[in-house]
Amino acid sequence: MASVTLIAEDAASDPRVREVYDQIRRELGFGMVPNLFLSMASRPAWLEANWNKFRSTVLEGELPRTLKEMVGILISTANNSQYALKVHLHSLSALGISESILEMLVEDFERCPLPPRDKVVLAFGRKAGIDPHGLGVEDFEAMRQASLSEGEIYEVLATANLFTAVNQYTDAISLEIDSV
Repeated sequence: MASVTLIAEDAASDPRVREVYDQIRRELGFGMVPNLFLSMASRPAWLEANWNKFRSTVLEGELPRTLKEMVGILISTANNSQYALKVHLHSLSALGISESILEMLVEDFERCPLPPRDKVVLAFGRKAGIDPHGLGVEDFEAMRQASLSEGEIYEVLATANLFTAVNQYTDAISLEIDSV
């Protein structure tokens, strides 16, 4: 059970919260508001700020959402963050990624049959999320050699930052997995 109160969609009385919930329901693509956001609704400004960060990081940009969600899987696996891991797995499954690919991402992403460019992105994103001090010039050069633009490199860094924070937050409050 979560250490904070979750404000269900039908219990949200604050107009700002209802507006953000509507955006999440429409834009996230699942027709519901995940527990992550329900747990933030007692602070409408914080809910809105976190939704905007999630939206601009995961749903917008040059890199595909699926690749960003895969970075989330690698970071969540490394951090043993079960809420975030399960949410990313569900999201990727809903976006059409096969169960065999998802299993391999969790078990050994380096053997996962993905394009070389995607593997470079995943390795960089994982390292940025779990060992940021270990990132060196060679890691950035590998991204450039894989034809990633500066904007795309920044997207991977922003994705790693977002999912590291989500892991810390959901683990700290013992957030339960959404029932979907």
